[in-house]
Amino acid sequence: MITGKDIYDVLAAIVPLYVAMILAYGSVKWWKIFTPDQCSGINRFVAVFAVPLLGFHFISTNDIYAMNYHFIAADSLQKVVILAALLLWHCFSKNGSLEWMITLFTLSTLPNTLVMGIPLLRAMYGDFSGKLMVQIVVMQCDLVYTYAVHV
Repeated sequence: MITGKDIYDVLAAIVPLYVAMILAYGSVKWWKIFTPDQCSGINRFVAVFAVPLLGFHFISTNDIYAMNYHFIAADSLQKVVILAALLLWHCFSKNGSLEWMITLFTLSTLPNTLVMGIPLLRAMYGDFSGKLMVQIVVMQCDLVYTYAVHV
């Protein structure tokens, strides 16, 4: 049964993000506070400094010895199944291109964990789910991103 506290917890996790996004959109489109060049600078700052530091924070607070290996194995299996399905689509479909395969794989397997996923999961299911998502972030940063940089 969903209670009022459950709804409050979820809204408390997602409303700040959406309010910030609406204010950012309005500050460019409606109120003309920022120019597109300034937005480009803000985006670059977020991509180069803010997101990597947030990722570092989550990775550094993770206990590598207390990771749930069944959960990691299930997530890895999910990624392999999606990759196999997309590879079959790429090989046997006229519309299957490598660019779309990479895009669809990224969209389907790399969750938005840092900004939205962890706070939302913690609000919905408690702290244990946030810790599981942090473990996924650790595995993605250590394995997936490292391999993708070298390819």
